[in-house]
Amino acid sequence: MVMDSEVVVLGSGISGLSTAYFLEKAGCKTIVLDTSDPIHGIGSTIRSAGIISHFFPFPEEIRIVQNSLKFYKEIIGLSSEKISYNNSGLLAICPKSDEKRLSDFTTAMSSANVNYHHLDNTELKKIYHMLSLSSNEIAIISEDSGYFDINRLFPIIFNYIQTQQNRLFTDIKIKNVQNGNSFRFDTNYGEFTSDKVIIAGGAWSDKIAKLFNCNIKFNTYSTQAAILSISGPFHRHVSSLPILYKMNNGLYGRPFSPSSFLFGDGTRKYLDDPNNFKFEPEESFNKYVLQQAIELFPNISVNSLQKSWSGLYTSSQDLRPIIGELKENLFFMGCFNGFGIMLAPGCSQLLSDIILNKTPSPDFNCFNIKRFHNKNIL
Repeated sequence: MVMDSEVVVLGSGISGLSTAYFLEKAGCKTIVLDTSDPIHGIGSTIRSAGIISHFFPFPEEIRIVQNSLKFYKEIIGLSSEKISYNNSGLLAICPKSDEKRLSDFTTAMSSANVNYHHLDNTELKKIYHMLSLSSNEIAIISEDSGYFDINRLFPIIFNYIQTQQNRLFTDIKIKNVQNGNSFRFDTNYGEFTSDKVIIAGGAWSDKIAKLFNCNIKFNTYSTQAAILSISGPFHRHVSSLPILYKMNNGLYGRPFSPSSFLFGDGTRKYLDDPNNFKFEPEESFNKYVLQQAIELFPNISVNSLQKSWSGLYTSSQDLRPIIGELKENLFFMGCFNGFGIMLAPGCSQLLSDIILNKTPSPDFNCFNIKRFHNKNIL
């Protein structure tokens, strides 16, 4: 059996699926291939906290996030299953001494027309009684940020793509790749051909690129998350809290249920084969996140660890996404620095425009892979 398409997308995480969506929407025949089922497999999308943050130091990333949010709302509108976007806002807790970094974020939000305002400790406690700042901290509320339940959102996207003209195949084993006038994949499912190929494989992207005699140099990191059960006089207000983000150490969190809170952090460089990664967090992280929760919620009892997990993400040298052409008709998209849910769909839209020969947004230049061509990155 031979299946033909204009584009083959390698990877069925959020970047691969959203790219396929935009291409098919424009009438471009697309096939998505993956080695595993992204709902139950080893990919990173389903392990996301589902946070949509507009708190970035660059307006280009914020505009990408805004377009990603439009994509999610569009897909939900097309689906028979409805879920809501919890527009809780994001509360960033920042050291007062870090004025330059703080200024970069607020300037970027202003440039992208994102609503925000500052809070001191007195103002904060009036709104969120269970939270407290130290004397050397200030808080900023990014009002447009929020979150989705990723365990509901991602299956909606996956199932929608499956029901459209896109052909999505999982558990694929690629035996051989030929690249003459077109690309030909010999797999356990048969042969697939295409004019163009997009690599959207997350931490596995460099392994995929080697099938085409290419290398993609990026850093891979592990990150960890945990859900903590809480109680105390204010625990009933937990579900109304915004997303929390501590700028000094990277800790983030959001309400998970009326009596639990999700925290994430624990980033460290990962040098091994991603196939060998253990998706269980270290015991030291569990202890660390418990201590952080106690400091954030001094009036709430943190009772137990309900669940914890770990995942991988990739990052470029300048910590910004990479989009563009590796070589003729072979494209790559990735390096979202742990913000794939926020950035991938918006970047997919930019890449789709390039593949469809549309005039790209000026923001594309900030993420174009060509910025690294003279720096021994690719």
